[in-house]
Amino acid sequence: MAQGLAARIYTIIPENNRIERIWLLAKTDFNIQYSSNALGVIWAFVYPLMRILIYYVVFSFVFAKDIPNYGFYIFSGIMIWMYFQESTKGGLKVMRSKRYLLENIRFNKLDVYYASILTNLIGFLVNISVFLAMMIITGLPITWKLIYYPIFIINLMMLCLGLSLILSTINVYLKDISQLWELVLLLMFWINPIFFAKQKIFNMFPALLYANPLAGIIINSRDVIMYGKDPDWFLVGYNYVLAGSILAIGVWSFNKFFHKAIEKI
Repeated sequence: MAQGLAARIYTIIPENNRIERIWLLAKTDFNIQYSSNALGVIWAFVYPLMRILIYYVVFSFVFAKDIPNYGFYIFSGIMIWMYFQESTKGGLKVMRSKRYLLENIRFNKLDVYYASILTNLIGFLVNISVFLAMMIITGLPITWKLIYYPIFIINLMMLCLGLSLILSTINVYLKDISQLWELVLLLMFWINPIFFAKQKIFNMFPALLYANPLAGIIINSRDVIMYGKDPDWFLVGYNYVLAGSILAIGVWSFNKFFHKAIEKI
């Protein structure tokens, strides 16, 4: 069913309207993810709702920490982490999984990667909506500083797009890269301030704050959405330069090796 849906959609991809094209590709991939389930896309709302409820109960009452609203604290980091993990793992496979599309389309090949990033953004926005709704229900204040949040979403998308381009190119020549990337993700999960306060690790190893491209995004996004604080603008600038550099390398590597990589698959 999913393959049939994809085949029908891909035959009507518009070649002149780029925004419509990217959105159609992203929407198709999103629907395919849930097409085999009885509840369909409803799971996109049920899953994050159940996740945040579990975190809220378990970490606010059962395993309460010194960090106030610890369940929300965790979920604010998990949202960022899940988007990063799913986008890079999915992006890593794009050149192989979408080979038929990349070989036959007459428009910009990067649009397939943009669509992959946008697909995960749909789920990410659902997570944020559930998170904000739960904040309102439990009486946590939402301040006007929330308007800064899109800054970190864009930063995160740039980072994921750049890494996806790099990893998918490497994946053609080194099939073990998916396993290696799983190990990198495992390490990154525990050196990012998801479950612990940032001071616990970055006071001991301050260089990790800048070597880790995700840490600043998690810290700043949590500050504006949960605590109503201004972001650390130096860290914002640094993260944008870092993500921009990774994206530039990704685009360069894709343009340089694309044709050879496609032939090799």
